[in-house]
Amino acid sequence: MPPSWSVVATVDEPAALVVAFALHHLECGASEVNLFLDGPNPQAEDALRSIAQVKLVVCDEAHWLDCVRRRKPKLHTGRQLVNADIAYQSCRADWLLHCDCDEFVSDGHALALELGVLEPKHVYLRLHMAERAYVGPETENIFEGVFRYPMKDFATQGPPVYGDLVPFLKDGLTGHRAGKAVVRTGLPIKMGIHSPDGPPPHRDAVTRLLHFDGLTRLHYLIKLLRRAHEPPISPLRHGAPRIVQFERLRAMAGQPDRAHALVADLKSLNPEQIAKLRALQALDERNFSALGENPLAADLSTTSINAALRARYHDFLQAYAPKFLRA
Repeated sequence: MPPSWSVVATVDEPAALVVAFALHHLECGASEVNLFLDGPNPQAEDALRSIAQVKLVVCDEAHWLDCVRRRKPKLHTGRQLVNADIAYQSCRADWLLHCDCDEFVSDGHALALELGVLEPKHVYLRLHMAERAYVGPETENIFEGVFRYPMKDFATQGPPVYGDLVPFLKDGLTGHRAGKAVVRTGLPIKMGIHSPDGPPPHRDAVTRLLHFDGLTRLHYLIKLLRRAHEPPISPLRHGAPRIVQFERLRAMAGQPDRAHALVADLKSLNPEQIAKLRALQALDERNFSALGENPLAADLSTTSINAALRARYHDFLQAYAPKFLRA
């Protein structure tokens, strides 16, 4: 019998995406999906409450008082770590994947096979990233596009593909390339964002994690603007390319046309770039859909997601980028 695996995520996303994330991983073979709702999300609760394999925790004041630290961490990453540890301690599966709500396991069957051949010494399996990029204009299907892999020698191979965009990219990706870990359960370890604490033995997986670094272009813009306005913290929180991204977009907060043009350049591939990435074996052109039997599938359009985002982050946008409430 193949080993069992489950998923944990701390989520603060539109309900339709939360439901898509949960149902996708159950369809992939996850024995359980642990969702910690970082903000009120009654629509997601209603849609998932009756599914026994989905464990929902509302991160309200009572939740944080019950935690060891007895207070709510200020940063989202801090809340992720606390919640991941809670899920790890109660996990009934053999392995636990800690990832974000915009990251989807590409092939659950292949993942189970890889977990099944790991040696006892391996504490975790690292899933490397494949980041979605658009081909042409943004469409109403939020999952449409291709997936690019990190480039092995970006200093040499990056400029011919990306030109002036190189400073914005980490090895050819707008987001992280560190990957996420599927961790063996029942060990005295602490969960991390990308891997468990310390340098425990691991193997790198062939199976990829599909990263939608921005479900829509507006989603990506808001994500970066929020990063730009986080409280001052250690510079280790973000890498240099990410800082370049959000500082440039912060400067464009009053110029939506310029901001959207930059995002289009960063998140889209033209035919010449696609040909070069194919030659470098840094492109995955699979068709992907996480719609499944999602009862909220009608809300998984670009228009609906953008409307939900403008409503959810209305006060933030009103304070820092009011023109994005309309553009």
